[in-house]
Amino acid sequence: MGRPDPDWIEAQRLASAGAMRNACSATHLARHRDGFGWTVRPAAGSILASPRIANWDPEPDYFHHWIRDSAIILRAIPLALQAEPGSRPFWLGFIADFVRFSLFISDPGRTGPSVNPLRGTTRQSHLRFLRPDAELAALTGDDWQGEPRVAADGSPDPEKWGRPQDDGPALRASALISVLAELPDADCPGGEDLIARDLAHLLKVAGRPSIGPWEEAPARRTTFTLIVQWDALERGSRREGAKAEVMRHATDRIASLMQAAEDAATGGWRESIEAPAGHLDSATCLAILHARRKDGPFAMTSSRSLATIAALEKRFARLYPINEARRAPAIGRWAEDVYFDGNPWYPTTLGFAELHYRISTLTRDPDAFARAEEQMHLIEEMVAGKAGPLPEQFHRRTGAPTSCLDLTWSAAAFLEAAAARDAAIQAMGAAR
Repeated sequence: MGRPDPDWIEAQRLASAGAMRNACSATHLARHRDGFGWTVRPAAGSILASPRIANWDPEPDYFHHWIRDSAIILRAIPLALQAEPGSRPFWLGFIADFVRFSLFISDPGRTGPSVNPLRGTTRQSHLRFLRPDAELAALTGDDWQGEPRVAADGSPDPEKWGRPQDDGPALRASALISVLAELPDADCPGGEDLIARDLAHLLKVAGRPSIGPWEEAPARRTTFTLIVQWDALERGSRREGAKAEVMRHATDRIASLMQAAEDAATGGWRESIEAPAGHLDSATCLAILHARRKDGPFAMTSSRSLATIAALEKRFARLYPINEARRAPAIGRWAEDVYFDGNPWYPTTLGFAELHYRISTLTRDPDAFARAEEQMHLIEEMVAGKAGPLPEQFHRRTGAPTSCLDLTWSAAAFLEAAAARDAAIQAMGAAR
């Protein structure tokens, strides 16, 4: 069985904490996009999906603030702080800035520009990427909550993209609830207002078709989005407030709706309610992981969760040559994925490792722990035992880094997996 080197884990933990910090409130950076004649300087409180300057040549341009990614990274801040204790002043200040930035970009009183601000500076070759004027002008009220991303300076996204996307506010609400509970000294003005705004939005839209977490059309009811909505509303219902009962009814409705996504072929959850039989997606498992439930309909150890994990691992084990003879495979998004030729992803492989670690903590199952260790060792192999920024993907045959070479989500995913490993080692030791 492959086991990760503890020294590499500690070095990578420190490197991932630094990579996260470099992408948060990155006011020291500037990004000029020649094709649009557009220079962006990140605002305090923003989180770059990647600080890399790239132009789809071939590395993708991720110099934006995605609502989904930013929430995942927010959730990992306590772990980054543990890795770098001296960074506490930075992170406490950043959380306050993040709340202010998020309240600004989701402000229902804002209105979109009447004309795309890049229309006059965009080259002819890039006009097809511009967002229509009418779409921007129509932005108002709750529409802001359906935006999957904004420019790093907080201005509306001027590029064409799939909308609406309903996972971001759910992830942000649950992440902020978790972080404020874990770091009481991070409590800041506006935190409760942002949580209340996100939860109120979820009560309006939970269960509607929307663009999924990988931003692939058409709009549908993905199990990822439904589970993270359920999670946020369930957490909200446990807090004091007049809407607690309304939220409980909403979680019951989502749990009932999820029954339509049960997959008879595998015993797991399909990618969406609309998906054909047997079509699974690793994002469903990431939502189960995000919820971190020990019991209930989306518990990590429920038969349907375990069946989804097992079926996806079996598919990816056969799909990627790099998985040959491995006990636990590298994980991609879904079997038919063709983005950058369809490869294993760092966030999904690390996410599955974290899931196995957490399951072993709950069950004391040595096989679950061994699978997690194999997947962490695989990540160590892919980076040749060197600590540093983690890419988005690695090549399905060679393991070479591909797509984005410094994905902030990957850094957060490593910190979460390493922390889950710590807990699993402690639990497994106590069980002996």
